[in-house]
Amino acid sequence: MTTLGWGASWRIARRDLHAGFRGLRLLFVCLFLGVMTLAAIGSLTSAITGEISARGQMILGGDVEIAMTQRVMDARDQQAIARLGRMSETVRLRAMVHKGGGRAAPPLLTELKGVDDAYPLYGTLALQHGRYAPLAADHILISPALAERMAIGVGDVLRYGTADFTVAAIIADEPDRVGEGFTLGPVAIVSMDGLDRTGLIQPGSLYRAKYRLRLPAGADAQALRERLEKRYVEQGWEFKDRERAAPGINRFIENMGQFLSLIGLAALVIAGIGVSNGVASYLAIKRGALATFKVLGATSADIQRIYLLQIGVVAGLAILAGLVAGALSPPLLVWAAGDMLPVAPGFHLYPLPLATSAAYGLLIALIFTLPPLARARTEPVAAILRTLVDGRRRIDRRTLALVGGAIALL
Repeated sequence: MTTLGWGASWRIARRDLHAGFRGLRLLFVCLFLGVMTLAAIGSLTSAITGEISARGQMILGGDVEIAMTQRVMDARDQQAIARLGRMSETVRLRAMVHKGGGRAAPPLLTELKGVDDAYPLYGTLALQHGRYAPLAADHILISPALAERMAIGVGDVLRYGTADFTVAAIIADEPDRVGEGFTLGPVAIVSMDGLDRTGLIQPGSLYRAKYRLRLPAGADAQALRERLEKRYVEQGWEFKDRERAAPGINRFIENMGQFLSLIGLAALVIAGIGVSNGVASYLAIKRGALATFKVLGATSADIQRIYLLQIGVVAGLAILAGLVAGALSPPLLVWAAGDMLPVAPGFHLYPLPLATSAAYGLLIALIFTLPPLARARTEPVAAILRTLVDGRRRIDRRTLALVGGAIALL
């Protein structure tokens, strides 16, 4: 008995495959939705973490950061660190703000940030009106949230501790906002001299000082961070470099991405049941053609090739469509999330999550299409014609081995 080659099998499969995928639409829809979900989740996670890495200098506020709690760096250490590059000092604390000028209003918990004249080393502190310049000791910049909650604007007076400040402008964008981490209230920014005027920095006060360095072009920030960690190991300082500007946010995004990917994979596995049912229904529709092929002398290998090619074409198109839809989804998800995301990444293609999603889709297709296809391949003509009243469920060992290997890879 002559066996058909792949070329002849493809010609038969192409003629037999309906243009509208009739009988295989369930297979297409299930694989499309599952692969699209995984590709969208993977692409969005890669987009956010990639954007954070690309904007490491701006998010961190420098190439290297040294942070400490409830203390500031002494003058000798500041001089030593400043020799390595341009340095900026900031101090951040939580403080209650009151409306000044004798206006009665309840106080509000805020994040008060003192900055020096070198701030910011990277990026721009954008204002709603005008351009940022180093602040006078009695001026303050406030976030839109603070302006809204206290019903104040430019020219109004706020009191922190023992000092009054005049609102000089409203902040539009704080370049190192993501790197500052979690906040309990809206942000206000004053100069270091203005922070001293408040009298809030005293022994026992809860505040955090940060010293950022802008290194010369070509300098290795990671190597410098490691060298500083060894040199000042007994100081208890915390060090970061631009490669991991926001490790907490990175971990959260990566863990959330893995969790959502696990949910997407579980949904794809459940969709695999629909894939199996779709293939079984399609082969049931083709029962007459299967019997005819076998009566005319087609071998089991011929049957497998013909219908594997048909199912493979539909599955491949479903996976490809899912990858395209998933790759195009992140900009829509970013737009829908608005300000909920730490950064707003642009559109890029990320090959690794797309390849992973395609591999998952292919494995699911193999796991759930091979068993019904194997039954159609191994059943004799008489059994095929009696399927409605005398169904056979036998699957050969070769198919079981292939399915088992696909499950192991999955």
